[in-house]
Amino acid sequence: MTANSNKLQKLLNNPLIEEIINAEELEKLVASGTKLKHYIGFEISGNPHIGSGIITMAIIKDLLALDAEIIIFLADWHSWINHKLGGDREFIKKVALGSFKHFMIAAGKSLGVDTDKIKFVLGSDLYAENPDHWANFIEASQHVSLARVKRSIAIMGRKAGEIVDFAQLIYPPLQVADIFTMQRNIAHAGMDQRKAHVIARQVALKMSVMPLIDSQGNKIKPIAIHHKLAPGLSAPPKWPITPEEVKQLITDMKMSKSKPEGAIFLNDTADDILRKVKKAFCPEAHIDYNPVLTWAKMFVFDLGFKLDIKRPAKWGGNLHLETYKELEDIFAQGKLHPLDLKQAVAEHLIMLLEPARKYLESIDSVKELQEEIAQRISR
Repeated sequence: MTANSNKLQKLLNNPLIEEIINAEELEKLVASGTKLKHYIGFEISGNPHIGSGIITMAIIKDLLALDAEIIIFLADWHSWINHKLGGDREFIKKVALGSFKHFMIAAGKSLGVDTDKIKFVLGSDLYAENPDHWANFIEASQHVSLARVKRSIAIMGRKAGEIVDFAQLIYPPLQVADIFTMQRNIAHAGMDQRKAHVIARQVALKMSVMPLIDSQGNKIKPIAIHHKLAPGLSAPPKWPITPEEVKQLITDMKMSKSKPEGAIFLNDTADDILRKVKKAFCPEAHIDYNPVLTWAKMFVFDLGFKLDIKRPAKWGGNLHLETYKELEDIFAQGKLHPLDLKQAVAEHLIMLLEPARKYLESIDSVKELQEEIAQRISR
């Protein structure tokens, strides 16, 4: 295997990736010598949590190893359409560049990512600099039905059938058009954005204003990389649940900025982290739906770390766990108390996020915007 092949396999086997549509096309793209051009877009709606920041950067790290061109898209228009931060467009832009951007850089620093290689693009700037963008948007819209758009509003955190204003109906085709305007052959997001990427792939070969082209001059579909969603730490509304309900619960209970006690933010203090994790839902010996176990998998083992659990000799003594399977087996057998697991996971997160906290503390605009962001979110 060549060095590039090894790097590609590392990306393909990244345990934080839920799916790649489609991996074979990605392999062909790399083999053809076509430059990989990645993007991930974010609404500007407050401070990113570790589900957004850390998981995103773990995948970007693998893409940078393949010399991919990386864009983090600061989607101020989408945020405005979706009434984020009070629907104040100018404030959304201010937060995007003065705070959100730095939170994502902070996440990269916690994982040792070379953040100087990441380009941040504000939606307003992209549209102003690309006069054909709106023609591109109209063309994308022509290839998707209104019924399909209505089914796709879940990408905005809305439910299909929910009453929305007309502007919100342009959100899905606008997200699709962004991919072609930025000329991205890799569209990356959490699993909750899947519907938009599927539409982008279905319309790709019909696009003529700004189609995606490979190194041989052929039209191509964007590769879609979807990472896993981290659950929030709060207890579910119903317990116990059936195995069939677990998958839906993971989607419904994903970590959210709107539920701060169930999320860990990149600027949370050690005390914040310890408090939130200790309050977390963690049913003893239960592994099918257990946010703390899932966090141990995603933010410890899937990132290449090991887990040390400290406890008195009378409760079994200290543990050094090399794999998630070891942890899951011990917990399922009732040989590890939830409080000991919580303490270990909290200590790991405190260590992991220390570089992020230090970086954010050094950025004046981040500190200045925090109070106003909190006020806008709470309204």
